[in-house]
Amino acid sequence: MADYLYRLRVKANYEDVTVFSDGPPSDREATEVGADLVALAPATLIVHELRIAAIIGSDDLVKAMDAVLLHASRESTDGLAHRRDLHARLS
Repeated sequence: MADYLYRLRVKANYEDVTVFSDGPPSDREATEVGADLVALAPATLIVHELRIAAIIGSDDLVKAMDAVLLHASRESTDGLAHRRDLHARLS
C-alpha cells in the first residue's frame, strides 16, 4: 500500500493530478484502496508508538497520551484504561 501511495504521488506530480480527485477507476478498486488505507493508518500509528515508547519509556508515553486524551475529551476516559493495558503488556 505504501508503494502504491508513493507511485500515486509521483504520477500526480509528473503526469496527472486527477488521480487524486477521480480516484480508482472502479468501485471495487476504490473499496480495496479504502480498506488498505484503513489497515495502514493504525499500523503506522502503532509502529510510531512503539518507537516512541522505546525512546522515552512506556510510562512517559502513557502519561503523554493520557494528557492529550484528557485534554481532548474531558467527558470520556474509557479509552485511557485500554491504552494503559496495552502499554503494560508491551513493557
